[in-house]
Order: sequence, then C-alpha cells, then structure tokens
Amino acid sequence: MKANTLFISAILLAATLFPLIYLVTQTSRKEKKVRKAIQKLCEANKITLSELELHGDLILGIDPTQKKLICSSRKRISEKFEIIDLTKQNDCKVKTLKTQGKYLEWVSLELVNATSKKDIVFYEENEEDSPIIDPGKSLKDAEKWQNLIRPLLKAS
Repeated sequence: MKANTLFISAILLAATLFPLIYLVTQTSRKEKKVRKAIQKLCEANKITLSELELHGDLILGIDPTQKKLICSSRKRISEKFEIIDLTKQNDCKVKTLKTQGKYLEWVSLELVNATSKKDIVFYEENEEDSPIIDPGKSLKDAEKWQNLIRPLLKAS
C-alpha cells in the first residue's frame, strides 16, 4: 500500500513538473534566439548595446556611446529592426491613455524631433497578437527607458 502511494505521488509530481520545466526551457530558448538575432543585427551596424530588454513583443536596446536606440519586434526581428539616432531627437516622454480615468489602455514612449514623432508602444489593450503584459509593469518599463534615453538626447 505504501509503495503504491509513493508511486502514484511520484507520477503526479512528474505530471505536474514536466510541463512547467518544458515551458521554462522553451521560453528561455526562444529568448536566447531573439537576443542572438538582435546581437547579429547590431554587430552588422557596429552598435554595442549596454542594455537590451524584451518586453512582450517589443525589443529595445541602447548604445550610450554612439547614442543609438534600437527597436524591433519579436515576431519580425529583421524586418522591424530600426536604429534611432538619439542625437537627432529633441524630447522623450511617456504617453498613456486611460479608459474613464481608471484603467491603462495604452502605454508608449514618444520620441520627438523637429520634423516627426515616433511612438514606441509598450502596451496596447486591444492588441490580439501580443503576449499578455501587465499595464502597470509596462508603464514602469516605459519610465525606465525614458530615464535611460533622456540624457542622450540632442537637447541635453
């Protein structure tokens, strides 16, 4: 009886842990692939990133010596890969949109120069394809990136 209980407990434990372990290893493998692809694109453009962050579908990186910001999408890394020269930007600010003043519906980082504005979206409520992200964390991440970018802007 005791052996059967131990055997069943071991099977249940394995059935519970195996999917979790599989999920963690798959996620880390995908993240390593994304980081490697971004590193190759950066090397090709002679950019050395001091900070690289994956936030949902958004990929952001910064090279403070050359004052360059890289931005891409996890799904289409090379097609959406963009290099933004921060010395040509005048301002950087976090923008949010709230529904009825309560819930965050949209969080972005707006880069402004003399001729245009660029929004880097951290969170969008109605985005069907992107992974589920906490809007509060998205706001904190956008503020973090604002603090990283602002000292490197043209106006600074």
